[in-house]
Amino acid sequence: MTLNNNDRLGRRLRAITGDLKLYIEKRVELLLLNVGEHFARMMAESVQKVAGIVLLSGASVCLLVALALYLGELLNSDSLGYVLVSIPLIVAGLMFYYLKPKSMVEKLQNHFEGEIIKAISMDEEQKDENLMIEQRKTEENKTN
Repeated sequence: MTLNNNDRLGRRLRAITGDLKLYIEKRVELLLLNVGEHFARMMAESVQKVAGIVLLSGASVCLLVALALYLGELLNSDSLGYVLVSIPLIVAGLMFYYLKPKSMVEKLQNHFEGEIIKAISMDEEQKDENLMIEQRKTEENKTN
């Protein structure tokens, strides 16, 4: 009788470890799918933002050229118009390059980290909801 109980206990433990292994594998697989989904969404959003930046940059260049031509016409010197337009751009560029404000870097880093944390927490909430739905379905199947 004790041999029979040990055999049943061993089979039950093997079944539990098998189920646990399968559960862990499925959780890892779901995590990888969610990470891939968020990465794809971030890439799609960044492509859209880059396209917007390129279009805005092109429009800005056209406006600056038009301003330089206008100033050159007013001052009777095309090159002087371009110099006047480029001076504020050079000053602003040097300020961005040499000052490297830590607050801006920290804000961007915090924003990026916040987006990642939000995405992960949304994934966890979705996983919990899916798990509860599955549990309800299995309970309903057992009662039927």
